[in-house]
Amino acid sequence: MMHRLFRKGRFEASRPSVCLQAVLVSCLVWLGLGAPLAQAAQKTLHINIYGPGQSQLNVYLAPPRNLNNGQPAPVPPLVQDLYGAVRENLEFLPFMRQMKKEELLGEPQVKGVRAGSIDFKRFSMSKTDMLFTLGWSRKAEEQSQVELRSFEIYSQKLFVGRGYVLTSQEQAYEAANRFCAELMDKISGRSGFFRSRLAFVSKQNKVKEIATCTPQGRRGRQITDFGKVCLSPVWSWDGTTLAFSYVNDERHELKIWNRNTEQIRSILLPGNTIISPAFQADGSLVISVDPRGNPDIYRLNNEFRLQEPIVENWAIDISPHFDRQGKHMVFVSSRLGNPHIFRKNLKTGNVERISFEGTYNTNPSISPDGRFVAYSRLTDEGHRIIVYDSETGQKRLLTSGPGNDEDPAWGPDSYFLAFASNRSGRYQIYMTTRHGNEPRKVRTGPGGATSPAWSPVGVQ
Repeated sequence: MMHRLFRKGRFEASRPSVCLQAVLVSCLVWLGLGAPLAQAAQKTLHINIYGPGQSQLNVYLAPPRNLNNGQPAPVPPLVQDLYGAVRENLEFLPFMRQMKKEELLGEPQVKGVRAGSIDFKRFSMSKTDMLFTLGWSRKAEEQSQVELRSFEIYSQKLFVGRGYVLTSQEQAYEAANRFCAELMDKISGRSGFFRSRLAFVSKQNKVKEIATCTPQGRRGRQITDFGKVCLSPVWSWDGTTLAFSYVNDERHELKIWNRNTEQIRSILLPGNTIISPAFQADGSLVISVDPRGNPDIYRLNNEFRLQEPIVENWAIDISPHFDRQGKHMVFVSSRLGNPHIFRKNLKTGNVERISFEGTYNTNPSISPDGRFVAYSRLTDEGHRIIVYDSETGQKRLLTSGPGNDEDPAWGPDSYFLAFASNRSGRYQIYMTTRHGNEPRKVRTGPGGATSPAWSPVGVQ
């Protein structure tokens, strides 16, 4: 069968708190980092990350500074966690180049964390575009008060500033995400990377379970424990449910996990093959099943019963995927003798072929804005990720291995792209962009990881 069961398995991780507790606050009174500061921030820095070229900002993250008159003191662990999380977050943004301290004129430390105590001239002479400062003070034995700021060097104006009170590592991570989400939104107009979550298939031995984590690989957790084979996770467009296929010794099933209740519902459908579920823009569920012999693509009604097929052919039709507007569906079909990628206009019913090169093209993912289709093509060097631009009709080889690169999945901003690769020896999740920036591995815990599925914005 053309559809391959990927190598996934068990994911070991502790379950984090769902959201930031009340103790993590924007400190409007003690710090003045609310509306007045936001009004003072300038929006002169802007990067078009979606254009044909991609600019890059030189940024510097100054070491944490004690706010108690600058007196030397060991940096608290929670402040170190926040500092490290911000640094790691910036490393995932290819349009930001973090400068090393050796590139600066003078000391790497800053005299203070506010504009009035910063020597902007030396940063300007060092060709720095943006400066980040982190001030901290002890609030209690297990509590740290922090101030995070970013400044535009040219205008010497505050860009983003926030204050938090931290009592746990989880809060430090979420503070870093909130700060970087606002920063990215002001720079590029999008911030979905820091306000979303990945689902994936995690493998330990022959067992494949569904797990989730942030795009950076934090707050990982396993959400299934069947001890069998779970495949092809996909998020609903509102982020409330996660559908996936389940294979045991007797049959295939459709499983639906509710994020609010954390309950998993089992759906039995006719046929022997139940694979690659997908959600349409209106919330309805679509899946590949074979009630008539070959797998075709069917829509399910509210009672999860099969409706008339969306795509029906004598060949194998699997792996549907939809854009956010509900205008197009991409899928894999063997109607030409080999698996190729097709796109269907859901309004007109017209079906067009997208992949023409190679004899094995699978795993299509259409970007939420509907413009790009990423898929995996088998080449002489292994599987590679291809991106098709529907506006220009051009295709681009996005990855170059080594090993196999498969299972592409667009982020909610249509900019970041996750995929699975065995370039390190076993399959892991990697992160790149639509421009093909150097992939970064996502920490997904022990075992292998494949089939990334990106949630909509708001699932954290």
